Amino acid sequence: MSLADSLAAAPPAAASRITWVHPPGGFLGLSLLNGLLRILTLGVYHFWGKTEVRQRIWSAVRVDGEPLEYRGTGSELFRGFLIVFFLVLLPLGLITLVAPLLWGARPVGRGAIESLIWIVLFSLWGVGIHRARRYRLSRTRWRGIRAGLSGSSAPFAWTYLWTTLLIPLTLGWILPWRAARLHQALFNETHFGDKAFVFTGRAGPLYKRFWLVWVSAIVLFVVVSTAVAGVVGMSYTGRTAGPPANPFTWDKIAAIVAIVFAALLIFAMIRAWYSSRMFNYFASETTYQGCRFHLATTVPSLVWLVASNYLIRTLSLTLLSPIAEARATRYIIDRLSLEGPVEWQAIGQNPDALLTRGEGLAEAFNVDAF
Repeated sequence: MSLADSLAAAPPAAASRITWVHPPGGFLGLSLLNGLLRILTLGVYHFWGKTEVRQRIWSAVRVDGEPLEYRGTGSELFRGFLIVFFLVLLPLGLITLVAPLLWGARPVGRGAIESLIWIVLFSLWGVGIHRARRYRLSRTRWRGIRAGLSGSSAPFAWTYLWTTLLIPLTLGWILPWRAARLHQALFNETHFGDKAFVFTGRAGPLYKRFWLVWVSAIVLFVVVSTAVAGVVGMSYTGRTAGPPANPFTWDKIAAIVAIVFAALLIFAMIRAWYSSRMFNYFASETTYQGCRFHLATTVPSLVWLVASNYLIRTLSLTLLSPIAEARATRYIIDRLSLEGPVEWQAIGQNPDALLTRGEGLAEAFNVDAF
């Protein structure tokens, strides 16, 4: 038998497996301990607590049976936040306080300063997302190989800014195109070792569902406005004399809250129907070393995840946020797979330099990198 015949007859290599293995100790005790230490340290321990949560979540993610490692430190996060606070947040706060004193009642100069501040904030928002993602990836290792994000934050921040400004001008129709563009900007510069991920998705397939989300938002707004106006208007029906009726009695407030809550629930389900399609599509258009990802989210499971995590965070006053983070990560990992074997032995070390500070802008603006 020839070498070619041997290779043809050999069974195909198994696809790489991505699994979740719940870590010993779980996240409840860690959440309670981190919450207590944050209180005792007036919030300073937040950065070290966040690092411990990430280390536990990363270790629960296994690729071919081996865990990821998170090598970030709390001091890096704390140092990054201090730099952003003193160099960005404090100066912007002082400008906001001083501007009314300098311009007084003159709206032109004051409005220009406020507009400039908002532009700076939106620009820094994009920088924060990019740098936070770069930091987390650079602190992620598997089998000693480091992940990373190449490129500068400036192009991504510029795209983030001008596409944000176009959202109201396009009445929201830019959102699918914007999501694909930003996802491409991030993933085509994401590496594991010296090999890059490739994202080839387009916005076109997303619009097949987005139009229903857009139309439903308009319809729900009209229905809610009409219903609320009807509830308020009941106070005046049939009245010809006497003192004006109170349009906001407790029963009417309860009715208005119920109407708004029902509308938000309906819209959340429709949005989940769209988001599920977007997540699955983005995964299917992402490859690594020619191997394509597959994600199998469903609308009911996504709605339940978002709703239950919201309740966990809200009812615990964010104390149990680590549990919500772990549940969200596990949801993705349990439904994510690679369609084909990855040649791990062909991957070299990532040559990018490590960031010396961690996600200060992301902390300041409360934005996520993933």
